[in-house]
Amino acid sequence: MRNQAPLSFLLFLCTCGPALLFGQQASVAGRVTTGSQPAEFTNVILLAAADSAVVKLELSDADGRFRFSGLAAADYFVRTSGIGLSQTDHPPFTLAAEEVLTLPDYDLQQTATDLATVEVTARRPFLEQKAGKLVVNVDESITGQGGSVVDLLKKVPGVVVAGDRISMAGKSGLTILIDGRPTKYLDINSLLRDMPADNIKSIEVISQPGASYDAEGNGGVINIVLKKNQLLGTNGQVYLGGGYGELPKYRAGAQLSHQSGGLNLNGSVSYNHRAWVEGLDLTRRFPDRTYVQSNRLEGTPNSYATQLSADYDPHPRHRVGISGRYNLGTSDLTGRNFTRIVRPASSELEESFTTFRDRSRDYDNLNLDAYYRIQLDTNGQELTFDGSLNTFTRDSRNTLVSDGGGYNDRLNLEPSDAEIRSARLDYRLPVAGGYVITAGAKVSRAALDNELVAKEARNGKFELDTRLSNRFLYDEDISAAYAALAWESGDWSANAGLRYEHTRMEGYNVTIDSLTPREFAQFFPSLSVSAPLAGPLGWSLAYSYRIERPSYYDLDPFVTFIDPLTYEKGNPFLQPELIHSGQLSVTYEKQPFLNLSYDFTSNILSDVTEQNDSSGVAFQTTVNLDRYVRYGGSLFFPLDWIGKAVSGYGGAMIYYNDYTSDYLGGVLDQDQLSVTGFLQVDVKLPRDWKLQASGFYQGKGLDGIIRFNPMYGLDAGLEKDFLDDRLNLVLTADGIVQKYFSGTIDYQQQDMDILSTWEAPVFSAKVTYKFGNRFLKGRDRRNSASEEERGRLGE
Repeated sequence: MRNQAPLSFLLFLCTCGPALLFGQQASVAGRVTTGSQPAEFTNVILLAAADSAVVKLELSDADGRFRFSGLAAADYFVRTSGIGLSQTDHPPFTLAAEEVLTLPDYDLQQTATDLATVEVTARRPFLEQKAGKLVVNVDESITGQGGSVVDLLKKVPGVVVAGDRISMAGKSGLTILIDGRPTKYLDINSLLRDMPADNIKSIEVISQPGASYDAEGNGGVINIVLKKNQLLGTNGQVYLGGGYGELPKYRAGAQLSHQSGGLNLNGSVSYNHRAWVEGLDLTRRFPDRTYVQSNRLEGTPNSYATQLSADYDPHPRHRVGISGRYNLGTSDLTGRNFTRIVRPASSELEESFTTFRDRSRDYDNLNLDAYYRIQLDTNGQELTFDGSLNTFTRDSRNTLVSDGGGYNDRLNLEPSDAEIRSARLDYRLPVAGGYVITAGAKVSRAALDNELVAKEARNGKFELDTRLSNRFLYDEDISAAYAALAWESGDWSANAGLRYEHTRMEGYNVTIDSLTPREFAQFFPSLSVSAPLAGPLGWSLAYSYRIERPSYYDLDPFVTFIDPLTYEKGNPFLQPELIHSGQLSVTYEKQPFLNLSYDFTSNILSDVTEQNDSSGVAFQTTVNLDRYVRYGGSLFFPLDWIGKAVSGYGGAMIYYNDYTSDYLGGVLDQDQLSVTGFLQVDVKLPRDWKLQASGFYQGKGLDGIIRFNPMYGLDAGLEKDFLDDRLNLVLTADGIVQKYFSGTIDYQQQDMDILSTWEAPVFSAKVTYKFGNRFLKGRDRRNSASEEERGRLGE
């Protein structure tokens, strides 16, 4: 009976949703023509007669028809424009409450403009502020395109990537989504490193998620949006790229799409070999000895990916879609660790040894999604069903061979399987007075199986190490339901929502027959208000209550050796962290430029190190610290004022971080003021070349028990189109200037210096050839353009 409530609620929405429509808003429809022919794909703008404010914008269909729905009673007029058509304001009209009005046909006057000579040069802005989230259109970025998703994450304002650590304004532990779906069950570090940047359309930074989002997220939710086809007709592209830092990188791919009528097909294949280099230097001090450890890792991954999707409109108000992505590859690495043990007083060498690490890993990932969307009426009432299946399999073999020190060689075999299923239903209902009601339900189940077969070399052969060998099973069931009410009137808007989630988690250690069950249910409220302040200034206030559950790989109790004296291990006894988050924003022309926020987190999940003082063995793990408080703000500013040829943005984030906890027999009480700066400059050069330079500065910071020092970086790139925009060339240099991550741990008996380095600079080149209907001239080009391009053509 545990999951019956959400399922009953879902059934209620399916059967009773249409009956909930208790208010109708007005609508207006019409038709535009040029002589006796329909004026297809014409910009039709509805404006308020009182002040000429734009109310809605539509494109006429192939028959020249247009329709505006969900309107309040008022006086309006229609403005039409388009390529080859003069801009015209048509006579005003009065619309009564709940009236369905049909306007007379508008016969538009043609101009002498030749459509074939019109050149579209507009591009989406790199940063777009939308309700509750900042959209970073990374596909418009020059730098970062030569690498993986990790390289594109560096383009998000405030995000700093240092090795495997991804932080925002100095805070790590970000929640990563891909197309709105969680990744915490997957090997996210390998996934982001191996996924090519060419697959990504945009990255969304969701500061205050509403009730329709999963409650998962500790205040830093990043949603990676994959590319989808938006062009009519048949179009495609092929690309080839390569680069070099300390190791070579190369990749190739192709994409083909077709959209006609109600059918939209898209497919792509890609290959990516992005070798990488990382270094980790540790200096660990004890009263009678010091361990100086230098690690170098070289990864040589090879990934193959294919994607297929289809969307179909069986009826003007119905849309069904299915998509599938399959990734497979290898993620191999080799490592070398050199350890010296010295006496601190005399610097006399006491012992030294070298450890060689070799890992071979095969993996594959399958993601299947399907949805069905029904528009129940013309006023925006909508019902959407969505289901997904995600599987992830990997098989790793790790060997550790030491030269000197008398340590036995080790072999770890690590097979792993994960399967995640989910289904959700969302309902949307606009009602009179500018209100919109949304409600929905979701169920998900994750089942994971991970095994460690640990072996140790004894008497010339590998024997099973029963102390470390283990098998860990993890099941997680989440049932959720939500309801929200949104209101908008002029420049005023508000949104209130409540989400309920019931979670059942069960970790089973097969080897020692130990079961760790957990079950809890919670409500997660969210609230936001926006209003005008003075002139172009406005303000908004938002609050949300969130949860961050430990990832499967943090719960996994297995041990992964870096060398005989250092290793990583999971913690099966982790508890979820809970976050209260508030934000106040000041906006200019509805674009936030100043944000102030306050977060209070209990049971925060934090990466820490622990050690055995007598043996000198140290390990990294994840624990719950009692409390974490963070408050501060961010400031954004554009660079367009410099000149017509210059654009871009800059900004700064200043946050105070405070950790308090009982930990390792002591009281942890550490705080730090952290400053993050970022800048991106785009310059139009002669002969249609484009230059982009971007950089960041991260000041001193605090992450759990680690204090880290300032670091910074600078990237640059050039771009140019050839052959009437069919051929695109991108040249990038990432990490031209680079200050690496360094930090210290000074808590209880731990005294440690950390230096993390990575490959920089990296020089890359990418050539893309595009083909298809997008390059047709005149009327055919307009017919095959995306809606976004049509709007720009009309302007």
